[in-house]
Amino acid sequence: MIPHRIVEVLGITGFIGLELLIGARAWPVLRSDHNALWAAAAVLGGFVAADFVSGLIHWGFDRYGTSSTPVLGANFIVPFREHHVDPKGITRHDFVETNGNNCIATMPVLLPIAALDPAAGLPWLLLQLVLASMCLFVMGTNQFHKWAHQDQPPLLVVALMKAHLILETKHHDKHHTPPFDRYYCITSGWLNPLLDKVQFFKRFEQLIEKTTGTRAGEDDAKVVAEVG
Repeated sequence: MIPHRIVEVLGITGFIGLELLIGARAWPVLRSDHNALWAAAAVLGGFVAADFVSGLIHWGFDRYGTSSTPVLGANFIVPFREHHVDPKGITRHDFVETNGNNCIATMPVLLPIAALDPAAGLPWLLLQLVLASMCLFVMGTNQFHKWAHQDQPPLLVVALMKAHLILETKHHDKHHTPPFDRYYCITSGWLNPLLDKVQFFKRFEQLIEKTTGTRAGEDDAKVVAEVG
């Protein structure tokens, strides 16, 4: 079996290569002012989508599964649960450990959209830009998350936090208040107040329990004991 560290390095390398390929192919089509405005809107849409995706994934790994869950358990579920036991642990991760898993997770999206021809028409260009932008910010989510837990993040990062462009420490502290069942979005956190107000994740959990019988968080104590 290939060590996960090598898989993470390959994931980061593949991510960078695919994003550069998509950008290089889209650039000639983007040079007109008309397309530039649409492109800016697409990138913003991808940014918001990334925040939602980060929340959905965070919620799923926080609330379901165990360390023995096939494929996902040891490499994805356990780190999320361990984070509640040791919130500062993420600040001790290097670049590969911080960002590798997110790069791997973007591959099923990046690979097919890299094959799209941005010159085929505006709808295809916008689809490519929205998804590539979403993947870019999904990739950055764990880095933003790490900075939110650092005691002294870089000054530029602090400025971005104060401008609410990336996850801000006090905002994220709301998630780290037991029972850790709210404010899951960790790219910018923009969607957290809205999703919290409509109880999106709680209603989703109720739907899952009603349709499958699976109760959210029922294995949480077991996993926390394993990593605690």
